[in-house]
Amino acid sequence: MARAYVIIPSENQSREFDAKLLLACALAERGFSSIVGSRNDIHMQIARLPRSIYVGKDIRSSSNRISGILKRLGHVIVALDEEALVYFTHQTYLTARVAPPAFQAAAALMAWGPDNAEAWRESPHYLGTPIYETGNPRVDMMRPELRPFFAADVEALKRRFGRFVLINTNFGTLNHFFPNLTSMKAPERPDAPPPGADWETGLAYHRYGIFWAFQKLVPVLAARHPDTAIVVRPHPSENHETWRRVAQGIPNVQVLHEGNVVPWLLASQTVIHNGCTTGIEAYVLGGRPIAYRPLTSEKYDLKLPNSVSHEVFDEAELLAAVDAILEDRFAVGTAQAEERRSILRRYLAATDGRMAVERMADVIETVEGSHYGQVQPGIGTRLMGHAAAEWRRMQKRRNASRPQHKSNVAYTRHRFPDIDLPKVQQRIDAYGGILGRFQNVRAEAVDANIFQISKSR
Repeated sequence: MARAYVIIPSENQSREFDAKLLLACALAERGFSSIVGSRNDIHMQIARLPRSIYVGKDIRSSSNRISGILKRLGHVIVALDEEALVYFTHQTYLTARVAPPAFQAAAALMAWGPDNAEAWRESPHYLGTPIYETGNPRVDMMRPELRPFFAADVEALKRRFGRFVLINTNFGTLNHFFPNLTSMKAPERPDAPPPGADWETGLAYHRYGIFWAFQKLVPVLAARHPDTAIVVRPHPSENHETWRRVAQGIPNVQVLHEGNVVPWLLASQTVIHNGCTTGIEAYVLGGRPIAYRPLTSEKYDLKLPNSVSHEVFDEAELLAAVDAILEDRFAVGTAQAEERRSILRRYLAATDGRMAVERMADVIETVEGSHYGQVQPGIGTRLMGHAAAEWRRMQKRRNASRPQHKSNVAYTRHRFPDIDLPKVQQRIDAYGGILGRFQNVRAEAVDANIFQISKSR
């Protein structure tokens, strides 16, 4: 009996695609055929794709509609949340990113680690769906056994920039790719929120203060180290032109967002961030991340990325830390190192032992046995799902040409640039060469930016 198809969409190519392709390879070894690629393009073709176990990338309100379509078409949903590693509190996370329809549509939930699982169980909308602490394949890509995958890119970056400092920004809510989608309004004055300000207003003041401090930092750091390259890597959702204006006329500063962040973290001397997932990634990779915290707040700071980084609280402290790193005299104490490892274990599963892709493949096999073989929705329900998928497709096509719309084709391709079949197969072959696996795993083109990954017979 043929195994179920698995659909594994990626919204952000540089962040997610390599990891999800690795999951597809692990599934291929178990006899599954997976469809991987651009989430937008997969959704545009969803009525034409085979019934599957669908690996959802989040459970927020924007996924409610597609979750309903998938269910009517007979797909079985398992879900993770790519943004469930970093949040203010469980309650703010649940309010912002857990929507009952999408949350309850999943037959299984796959958590980054114990804290993510605990947050889901605290939701008033949690109805007992099995939760598995699988970790995330993005962490697999950072484990020592897979770091050779990035070796050529790391060497290319070192040749290109020499010794460089990376500044990673995450200000999409303040500085969106499309200005009309900037969700956080700039404060009327750049000091402190008015007395009695609500949570959103207080957060806006706090984040804008940090945003402005980072803009001020760039020329100062560049002037202090004129022979060191400074690379500003904005978040994919940000307007990069803002940072190009900051860097204008400064010869040793470049504003770039190219490829997966892992080789950039491995090649750089340090990464400077504030509450950014890249701080965690740099720490997992054995780097020396710096959390620049010119403003602090128990209420509004994202604790995990900062707590596994070297924290500095003003410009002078930051410059001193960068000096120490560039002069190879930076060290972390034993007690502090153990504290950081303990913190990380609370949030991240699969940093050692079995990889996250194997744990996720276990979940998919379990769901295949418990849910996939059940009776499909009736033909009337499936026809309704097909009609809803086609209507959504037409709306997406119309919106793709609308300026400043979140479905605009320029923004879609900004997050997931076109990728061809040879590059996908090249990645699979590289995984296989490093791990001694996947020798018979092959990719086939399904449509633009959509590929089927399976084991050749």
